[in-house]
Amino acid sequence: MKDKTKKITYTAILLALTLVFQSLRNIIPQGMDQYIIGSLVNACLIISAIIVGMGGGIAISVIAPLVALLQGEIAFPILVPFVAIGNSVIVIVVALLYDKNKYLALSLGTILKFLVLYIMIVYMAIPIITPKLPPEKAKKVTSLLSLKFSWPQLVTAAIGSIIAISIVPAITKANREQ
Repeated sequence: MKDKTKKITYTAILLALTLVFQSLRNIIPQGMDQYIIGSLVNACLIISAIIVGMGGGIAISVIAPLVALLQGEIAFPILVPFVAIGNSVIVIVVALLYDKNKYLALSLGTILKFLVLYIMIVYMAIPIITPKLPPEKAKKVTSLLSLKFSWPQLVTAAIGSIIAISIVPAITKANREQ
């Protein structure tokens, strides 16, 4: 299989896995779903950055929040680009640094994704969303989004990193054997 065909195939497989994982929302108890699904989606993003590169990883980074919006997981459409950017941050950092130092790439990618998402949601998205809501609902939305896009993002990206570095060697070995 040619390299370009291989990359497209891996991107399609990782996108399909991402979408399957996002569909688990229907069977995973609420409260645990963000941690399980978020970790699995982050693992797919990181694996794509390592195996496929930036292009495929960014494609998955953009498609995943669009699907989450269609599934009703993302309540406000304005959040989609912010989540896509946050996802893209971890992909870009890992794609650029993994071959130099995988632990630095994963750590820095995890921290930067968390920071970028939190700052964009709290300082950009919430001020756009809440003025249009009644005060009591605005307070609840602010609280919910501030929590959902804070430390849980750090946790799920870290777990996704652990999952990814556990799986990548097997994928790399399978590629060499072809």
